[in-house]
Amino acid sequence: MIRSFKIYTAIFFFWSSLSASGQMDMIKPQIDSLKYLKGNAFDCSSITWRIIANKKEAIQLLIDRLGDTTLTKAKDKCKKTNLCVGDLAYLTLIEIMPLPFMLVTGMQCDVIENGCQLGVFEYIEENRQKFKGQVQTYYDKKSKHLKWVKYDTEDLTPCHIKNKIIGHYE
Repeated sequence: MIRSFKIYTAIFFFWSSLSASGQMDMIKPQIDSLKYLKGNAFDCSSITWRIIANKKEAIQLLIDRLGDTTLTKAKDKCKKTNLCVGDLAYLTLIEIMPLPFMLVTGMQCDVIENGCQLGVFEYIEENRQKFKGQVQTYYDKKSKHLKWVKYDTEDLTPCHIKNKIIGHYE
């Protein structure tokens, strides 16, 4: 009886690790493809929405890319130049798990102009590796306490609906 329990337990943990690894193997190519984005990176058909739909499983892979300075042809109204992969990782990440900029960086960027939080991209650009570490530290502290919260109906955009994204982590 004890021997069979140990065997079943070993099989369960082996299968669980394969499943988690398999999930990561599916998400990684999606994140790798961020470098090919052009124009509006958050068009409803964009790979960014498929990454967001992976929820928590995509978070660590996105954090790992925050330091990536590979320039893309993607644009965002809040940044004057084209986005790099790290910027796309940040914008995708905050759709899954909001990052309170002040708590993460200690820097207050609460002035919003034309829908853009001023100073965020400038800070990231000047402190990319430091920012990556700050986000990792924040995530390490919060990851066990993340709670899935459904969006209110009025907060769902056509892109959320099309991609069956009904919530985010808090």
